[in-house]
Amino acid sequence: MDFKDILKKGKAELICAGLGKMTEWLDDYKKAITFLEKFGFTVKKLEVEMSLPPQVHTSIFGSIERIQIDQLNKLIEEQQKEALLVALLRSLVLTRQIWECLDLKLTGVILKATLGVPPKIDVEIC
Repeated sequence: MDFKDILKKGKAELICAGLGKMTEWLDDYKKAITFLEKFGFTVKKLEVEMSLPPQVHTSIFGSIERIQIDQLNKLIEEQQKEALLVALLRSLVLTRQIWECLDLKLTGVILKATLGVPPKIDVEIC
């Protein structure tokens, strides 16, 4: 086996490993969306990036006024094993607290999550 064959095999193994991880992320994402829908959030955008490893970018929209900190904190405590859900909920709690401090007239919120290595969550108040 020459060096090119080794590289091709290594690349194929990376792709397979990345796709396996992607399946895990998508399972976590589906669980998180189920909980977020209870608070009036909906998925408005989903992008798949074919890279090594692959990534999924998503935008989840909702109303900041519907974010109830006490309910989200309770859910965070109950769902500690669900890392993605907990990260999204903590982002919403912090965003709601900042929104209240600033007394903003904006009422929309967009969670922008990247499922990849590393994962990333951004929140936009609009």
